[in-house]
Amino acid sequence: MDFADIGKLLTDGKNLGGLAQRIYFGLWSDVATWPVDAELPLTLDALGSSTGSIAMKPGKRMFELYTTEDAAKLDINVIGEEGGKGYEFLLHVFAPGLNKKLLGFMNATKNEDLVLIAQDSAGQFYLLGCEIRSAKFQASDGSGTGSTTDGRRGLGMTFAYRTHSLYEYTGTIPLTEAVPEP
Repeated sequence: MDFADIGKLLTDGKNLGGLAQRIYFGLWSDVATWPVDAELPLTLDALGSSTGSIAMKPGKRMFELYTTEDAAKLDINVIGEEGGKGYEFLLHVFAPGLNKKLLGFMNATKNEDLVLIAQDSAGQFYLLGCEIRSAKFQASDGSGTGSTTDGRRGLGMTFAYRTHSLYEYTGTIPLTEAVPEP
């Protein structure tokens, strides 16, 4: 491991929090290939980024979910005992409205293995899911009709993913159906 000095690392002082107003989702079982860990020799930059892109099986793709502005965030928590540390991503989103498509999404994902990609306000992407572990629907916080006429209707959802390492995802997002190879 080649350590290096770590400065402020803010481009032009930009450091907005939160996530973009969309996340990307798909079924974990629809993924054909996953990004891989960085190879040796490692630098801090290489150790913080996976290599490659997620690719879907033929006829499959990822989908976009709109989220309300300032109502989505990605928490990163340290988990595990001494000698067995890892990380847990908790992706919190709020999708406005209570239409049948959103209700169907919640019904379809409540017990399903998922892969998710979230973009932060600085433009960095985070992949929730890997070859051996999926993201899971964990909770429904703030879902419902709201209690007052100036409240908001919609679905608040939390997805969890546990991993051994933290990476920025620099690959592509497969939003078109994968084509079978000849």
